[in-house]
Amino acid sequence: MKKALILLAALAGIGSAAFAAGGTETAAKVAPYDSSKQYTIRIGAFGDLETAYKAVFDSEDFKKKYPNIKIVFQTSDFSGHHNRLTTVLAAGEATNDIESLEIGYVAKFVEGGGLSDLAAAPFNGLAAGKDLVSFAMSNATTKDGKLVAMPVDIAPAVLFYRKSLLDAAGVSYEGLKDWNEFIQVSKKLVKDRNKDGKPDQFAIPHANEVAMMPLNGGKGGWFDAKGQPLQPKEKFTSALKIVKDIRNAGIDGDLGGWSGPWTQSFSDGTVCAIVNGAWWGGSLKTWVAPDLSGDWRVTYLPGKQYASQGGTYLAIPEFVPAEQKAAAWEVLKYLTTSPSAQLLTFKTIDAFPALTTVFSDPVMNEPVPYFGGQKVRQIYADVARNIPSAIVTEYDATALAIFGNAVTDVLVNGKSADEAYTTALNEISVLID
Repeated sequence: MKKALILLAALAGIGSAAFAAGGTETAAKVAPYDSSKQYTIRIGAFGDLETAYKAVFDSEDFKKKYPNIKIVFQTSDFSGHHNRLTTVLAAGEATNDIESLEIGYVAKFVEGGGLSDLAAAPFNGLAAGKDLVSFAMSNATTKDGKLVAMPVDIAPAVLFYRKSLLDAAGVSYEGLKDWNEFIQVSKKLVKDRNKDGKPDQFAIPHANEVAMMPLNGGKGGWFDAKGQPLQPKEKFTSALKIVKDIRNAGIDGDLGGWSGPWTQSFSDGTVCAIVNGAWWGGSLKTWVAPDLSGDWRVTYLPGKQYASQGGTYLAIPEFVPAEQKAAAWEVLKYLTTSPSAQLLTFKTIDAFPALTTVFSDPVMNEPVPYFGGQKVRQIYADVARNIPSAIVTEYDATALAIFGNAVTDVLVNGKSADEAYTTALNEISVLID
């Protein structure tokens, strides 16, 4: 986590450099989109986004509307993509016409600069995105109303659990009134299956996975309207206390995220549940636990908390040539606001739509066989509608890393929630002073 803090603090500085370098480009006149002209639009992507967007661009609907636009991808892994983009923006070098960003990186550019203002003419993104979920639009909006990116998919946070394991223990995760009840119920799931005197079945993989859920998934809200960090105090100390209580109760397996044992735990019964974004459902059924179709289920977070756990945005860097920007906007707008594109992306990679008008589409009411016929998309949509908007700043990534250290302090270093909070508050205050 300490290394992550140093890296994220450096990235925050790079964002500021991008703003300084890109100031003149914002004044450049954007050439109008010409449907009779041939365009090649380059898209920077990560993970499986290319798979989904290729399906969209191969669709008859897109080909009919934009026969004059050719798409070329530059795709890499998550870290490689974001490191490249951060570096080229800081240097004022050429980028792709459209760049994808995970929500954790968007905040850095909200006030730091380097991305075109999509709220301005000729984009008029606020009007174009009027039906996109409000919290996601807020996450990409600066204090003075600039829109630096548009949400293409979101990740409403839910609780995934294995019904057979809960049934065997005679417990339920449905309708939990708070995290304390979650802990009490989860204690009954801890077992020593091989009788070696040590627990080998746990409720969840790791206590730190819960840390951000009471904090809107860690997506914004680190600073209040006056710019003060970690306020109100109770909001953050209570989150730290929940994490500490989970560890003290012995209900988490202390499994490192994305490690071999962590991944295997979802199929071998080591864990019974996980808190994650809606996208995790796609991972479960395609490669993590495909043989457990019908056993996994979805429910709301305890206390019906509403939070986000991921999400993708699309942006047009300031350094994109003026003659390319209008066509890039047409593609970006189609991916984010076309019902056809949103639903096809969802069907291809389980990336939940940011467009609220598709929440009433019949597909959202379909039973999902993998989840035992449960209509899980209704839960995702309900959470998405109710996730609160939060203030986003260029310091969010740094604040998130520092608070991650606070989580480690209560889990590993024996600090109380108050002690860890005070340390985190002091560190953030020094960095932004």
